[in-house]
Amino acid sequence: MGLKRAFARHASYRRRNLTKSSLAALSFFVIFTAVTLFLINNQRSQYHLKIETRTHDFTVDYLDNLKNVMLQIMPLTNKSCSAAFADLTYQAAFTSGVRTYILVNEGIAYCSSATGSMGLEVTSLYPEINWSKPLDMKLQQGTPMVPNKPVVAVWLRQPGQSNTGVLATLDLSLTPYLLLASHQNDASEMAIVMGKQAATTFSTNLIPLEKLPKNHTRRLTIPNYPLEIIFYHKKLTADDVRLTLLASLVLSLMVGALSYYILMLRQSPERALIRGLKQNEFFVEYQPVFHIAGNSIAGVEALIRWQHPIEGRIPPDLFIPYAESEGLIVPLTRYLFDMIVAEIPQLVQALPRGSKLSINLSPSHLNTPSFHDDVTHLLARLPPDHFILVFEITERGMVEEQNAVEEFDWLRRQGIRIAVDDFGTGHSALIYLQRFTLDYLKIDQGFVNSIGQETVTAPVLDAVISLAKRLKMQTIAEGVETVEQINFLQERDVNFMQGYYLSKPLGIEALVAFCQANCIFEHPMPVKT
Repeated sequence: MGLKRAFARHASYRRRNLTKSSLAALSFFVIFTAVTLFLINNQRSQYHLKIETRTHDFTVDYLDNLKNVMLQIMPLTNKSCSAAFADLTYQAAFTSGVRTYILVNEGIAYCSSATGSMGLEVTSLYPEINWSKPLDMKLQQGTPMVPNKPVVAVWLRQPGQSNTGVLATLDLSLTPYLLLASHQNDASEMAIVMGKQAATTFSTNLIPLEKLPKNHTRRLTIPNYPLEIIFYHKKLTADDVRLTLLASLVLSLMVGALSYYILMLRQSPERALIRGLKQNEFFVEYQPVFHIAGNSIAGVEALIRWQHPIEGRIPPDLFIPYAESEGLIVPLTRYLFDMIVAEIPQLVQALPRGSKLSINLSPSHLNTPSFHDDVTHLLARLPPDHFILVFEITERGMVEEQNAVEEFDWLRRQGIRIAVDDFGTGHSALIYLQRFTLDYLKIDQGFVNSIGQETVTAPVLDAVISLAKRLKMQTIAEGVETVEQINFLQERDVNFMQGYYLSKPLGIEALVAFCQANCIFEHPMPVKT
């Protein structure tokens, strides 16, 4: 019912469309925000997983390589420092990240790649290392040589020996990880855990294990090494949320505006009417007009109808006034002309020569530059001398057309007759009868309905019929629904009648069948000359 009510009010549901478009914008805002944040979170999770995998692979490769180098150095523990120093220094120089290699024999560090000969108990260098383990790693805040820079001590014990082996001191730098994640403005933090301490990206000093943040999202264990890496990922940041909300707001406003525009266009009566013309949604129905004397058919009135694909049948008293007010009545009338011409072969089959073919014409059509061409084009396509073409023009608005007299005279010269429609319903009905030369006067259904009833309208009907006779105009009663009305009109010598009692408007095929079954062509319609 939306389009019908829109025609009735000549306006679309702006408030309802605004509500619908607002709901569409809100729905888009919620969905877009949720989906975008989900995708950001998922994409970042995938990225973090790649970072973790690369970190794991890099750490394992580095430690495996370091262990292999230390195994190559291991035989030097059987030599003196002077004999082993050159090889020890060479290996330290070409092993990435190694600050120094130290040879240990029976718990005594006796040779360093950095300082040469020495004689210190290893427990004084790295008290946290378990020297009895084949492999151990510990973090320490610094060494005697570099006291303020955290280092990693890696102990590899010689198989079968006690407290004899190779000790590597590594510079602890998390720069490779930070570079790996630097293109993310929310780069994840990381902590390397060895024993009871951790080196982190968020502090330059070592942090006790119990003081690490508890909200780590993933703990990575390095197999075969006493080492764990904890990642602190930021999946969604405040910037992510702010930018997503801003983008959602802008896009939802655009969606809301577009939805409102589409709804307005979709429910626009003007657009619907134009689309109806393009999609051939209009068709013609013909209401038979009968001679009152003899009840034979006198002709038909062509009525345009609209079957909307969604709204169903649109009443003509809704879309025709709207078409007139919006300047669409001319293309609608041309479309009606074309449809009638297309059905002329069936009309000729159904109606005898001399039958009246009535078409409703808007008074505003008279002033259009194309009026003469439209009428001439119609006449050229009608069969000559078969139909009497009648233009029915409603009295409402007729007097406002400045050149109506000239146009009526031109129409009559073309052989077209003129009927004033809905006579008596306007505010100045008698003016038309005085100013214009008219052929037919159509008595409005409201007067016909007053027959047999005691109403103030009933006496007016007799006056209208008498006036038409004095003006030598033929009369047509519309809306005839009872036998009593037919008898009344016959007694007063009304010329023609139409109405549901006689026949409702019919499609062209139904009209042909109706005429073949019911129409008697004994009394052709009188033609006024």
